[in-house]
Amino acid sequence: MTSAGLHLFLGPDRPSKLERLRALDRSLKIHPFDRHQLDAAAMTGPELVAACRQQPALSPLRLIAVDNAHKLQEAAVAALLEHAEAIAAAACVILLVETDLSVKHPLAKASRIPTERFAGRETAPAKPFAFTDALGRQDAAAALEAAHEQLAAGKDATQLFGLVGWQLQRWVTVKRLLQARQTPAEAAAILGLKHSWQMERLQQEVSRRSLGELQDQLARCWRLDTDAKSGRTIPDVAIEELIVEVCGAGRRTATR
Repeated sequence: MTSAGLHLFLGPDRPSKLERLRALDRSLKIHPFDRHQLDAAAMTGPELVAACRQQPALSPLRLIAVDNAHKLQEAAVAALLEHAEAIAAAACVILLVETDLSVKHPLAKASRIPTERFAGRETAPAKPFAFTDALGRQDAAAALEAAHEQLAAGKDATQLFGLVGWQLQRWVTVKRLLQARQTPAEAAAILGLKHSWQMERLQQEVSRRSLGELQDQLARCWRLDTDAKSGRTIPDVAIEELIVEVCGAGRRTATR
C-alpha cells in the first residue's frame, strides 16, 4: 500500500492493526507531534476532513488513526473522498473498522479507498477494572499483566497514564479529606460514591500510602505522560516503570 492518503483497516484483529500502525509510524518517521488518534463517532464530517487536511509539523506526513470509522455517515465518507487529494498531500489516514460492513455501507461502496483485512480471531476483552484494582492492591505483577491486556485490546500507553493519574488523584483527594477529619460518610458524599464498600476500599488503599508519596507519584505520572507524548521517552516502557513505582509506593513508609 502507498503510505499517503486514505486507507481502510477492516476486521476484528485489533492487535495486528496496531502493529501495522506501529510499522507505518517507523517507516514514515512520524514525529509524536504528527501522530493522532481520532474518534469518528465524536466528529462531524467537516471536522474530520479539516483534521485530516492539516499539514504535518515535523514529519513528511501526519499519521492519523480514526477509530469507529464504521459510524461515518455517507456525507462524511463523500467529503473524505472529495478531499482525498488534499488529504494525501498531508497525511496517511487509517480508518479502523472492527465490525462487519454491510454492502450498503458507504465505506463498503468506496472502492477508491485501499483496504487491508485483519481477519484474525478477536482478542478477549480486557477486564475494565483489573488494572486499577491491581494498582490499589499494590500487586505489580497483576497490574503489569492488566496493562498489557489493555494495550493488546487497543488502548494506547498514554491512555493508561490517564488511568493511573485518575487513580492517584482519587487517593490524594481521599487522603486529604480524611486528614481534614471528614468522616468516611462525608468523604464518600463529597466523592459521589454510592456504596459504602467503595469508600472502605479507598480507605484500605490509602492507608498503605502517604500523602507525600501520592503527590510525588501524581507529579511523576504527568511528567512521564508529557515525555511520552513529546517523544522524550518510550511510552510502553515508561508506563511499566510508573506501574512498578506506584505499586511499590507506600511499602516504604506509613501514612504521613
